Amino acid sequence: MTNERRQSGEIWLRGNLRPVAWLAALAAVIAAVLGVTVAVAAASLSYSLLVATFSGIAGAVIGTLAYAAARPRLEWVDNCLRVRLSPTTVEDVPLEAVECFFQGSNPIARSGEPTCGDHAAFRVNTLVMRLAERFADYAKRPTFTPWGTWDDGYVVFDGRWCEPLSADLAKQLSRRLIDAKRSLSEEQVSKGVSSADQSAGVGP
Repeated sequence: MTNERRQSGEIWLRGNLRPVAWLAALAAVIAAVLGVTVAVAAASLSYSLLVATFSGIAGAVIGTLAYAAARPRLEWVDNCLRVRLSPTTVEDVPLEAVECFFQGSNPIARSGEPTCGDHAAFRVNTLVMRLAERFADYAKRPTFTPWGTWDDGYVVFDGRWCEPLSADLAKQLSRRLIDAKRSLSEEQVSKGVSSADQSAGVGP
């Protein structure tokens, strides 16, 4: 265990641009084929405008997806862990509500959809963040399912949409959690002592 004092604002789990890169490559191929068709076939103005419109919309959509996918999935902000399991929303969970992290896996069908274990084509690594039962208000949240799920006090990050997951990473995050809680506790104690000193008239 490290005694390094960590600072609020750390990124604990990064996003993953690989799925967006595949989508961008597909859109680029389609746009190139359409562009060649326009050049070779001397297509009409309306068809050329249609191709340009498609390229513009595809570029905007992919750019938006890339920005969302690149955002951290988990980061330490003040006295909370900020969870991003949706492109449009974030949830701040108090550090004291988080018990631990551990590695998991989900069975996936060939279509990429979750399935039961007997019909799984492969398994995808996940990172599980377990929340304390007494924090019932944080037990469940809506998510963008491909990025992960949040139910019954378990926040599950899908390994296809974040940095590579491993048992070592889960252990590292659990150590970071302990360090962050210790740092927060020391800060609260320091503030309490300072307030007591001021009330007693001690100091400048």
